[in-house]
Amino acid sequence: MHFRKSSIAFTFAAVLIGTSGCKSVARFDTGPGGAFCGELIEGSTSDGLVPDSDAGAPSLRLALTLDTRHLVDYPGTLTSDDELGGLCDGQRLFDNARVRTVERTLRDVISSTLITQDHEQDIFTWVDSSCQGTFLAIVSLMVDGTVEIRLFKPMKEADVGAPANQRAGFGVFALARNENGCGF
Repeated sequence: MHFRKSSIAFTFAAVLIGTSGCKSVARFDTGPGGAFCGELIEGSTSDGLVPDSDAGAPSLRLALTLDTRHLVDYPGTLTSDDELGGLCDGQRLFDNARVRTVERTLRDVISSTLITQDHEQDIFTWVDSSCQGTFLAIVSLMVDGTVEIRLFKPMKEADVGAPANQRAGFGVFALARNENGCGF
């Protein structure tokens, strides 16, 4: 069975309306200069996303722009603040990286699944890093107007003691809107 992109967009829009209790996802659009900014949720595992450190819990902040008119294809960009001391040795893990919707999920029951009840919409996306390959990112539009991102970094199984840039990774990020961007 072959679906045209316009029918996919219509189906996805219907799912968004049906799962959001008539709230418009347009309120998540960052517009020019704005972004959702935040860091790893405390207690979230960050294995494989930041270099190993003896100096306490490592940090990684993200800036996400969103264009809600394009949730079915290219909903935004992702930038990280780790140019110095990150996994990519002198460059950011994500540098204005294009976030792209996993199109096949739009035709699957998973597109109507909510991780928890405080999620208005969960969007399955791909995002390419500067040096660590392609990540799966679940972008969650939250009922309270914030955004969460769950980043999954797939890698082959690493030997015990391998550095973070050779290990698979996962982390959850809590992001809040800032009309003036994130400053990085």
